[in-house]
Amino acid sequence: MARKRSAVKLQLKPHERGFFSNMFELANKSKASHLTGVDAVNFLKTSGLAKEKLSEIWRFSARTSKEFLTREEFYCALRMISYV
Repeated sequence: MARKRSAVKLQLKPHERGFFSNMFELANKSKASHLTGVDAVNFLKTSGLAKEKLSEIWRFSARTSKEFLTREEFYCALRMISYV
């Protein structure tokens, strides 16, 4: 039986939340409540990280679906990119 993955909830400072929110709006070409896979991948590729690293980050961040990132999941991906 597959285990349910818990939601991502980051403890962000106000300036981080503002910055990450701006990045979400820039990446969200479809203007949906979540970030489509295409929009997310296109934006995350601008980080310059290797495809393999971005794939690992996606697998860790995409808790709700493999097809999109929620706002909080996108924030998690950005945080991990900043660590790498």
